[in-house]
Amino acid sequence: MKAPFYILVSVLILFSCNSDDDAPQNTAPTISGTWSLVNVYGGFAGVDDDFENGTIKWNFNQDNLELTITNTNNADVIYDGFSSGTYDYQILTTTGEDAKVVVNSFSYDISVLTNTQLVLDEGVAADGFLLTFSR
Repeated sequence: MKAPFYILVSVLILFSCNSDDDAPQNTAPTISGTWSLVNVYGGFAGVDDDFENGTIKWNFNQDNLELTITNTNNADVIYDGFSSGTYDYQILTTTGEDAKVVVNSFSYDISVLTNTQLVLDEGVAADGFLLTFSR
């Protein structure tokens, strides 16, 4: 009775192993893709505006370094980013892990970049904006 049990266990172990189990998974977050602007915070006036997911979309295309913005916001706010259109952008990295996104000569520090959240900081102490995006 023990022999069939050991054979069954051996077969299950044999088929449960897969050669790609040990392959490294590339889960590093990337700016590429579509992000929704969900909050703008800061500025001299103390802005703290929330936007519904999908109202303002930034689509970063890393193949041609183009940023396509779709801004359908109709609310009267002080700042909601760029108008709809296509913009060139570049990613600048400095020593360490600091990175910046430059869009039409506007420079933003990448404060947070995960698979689901992106936070861009204009880096101006008193009157810069902090842009929070989600996927």
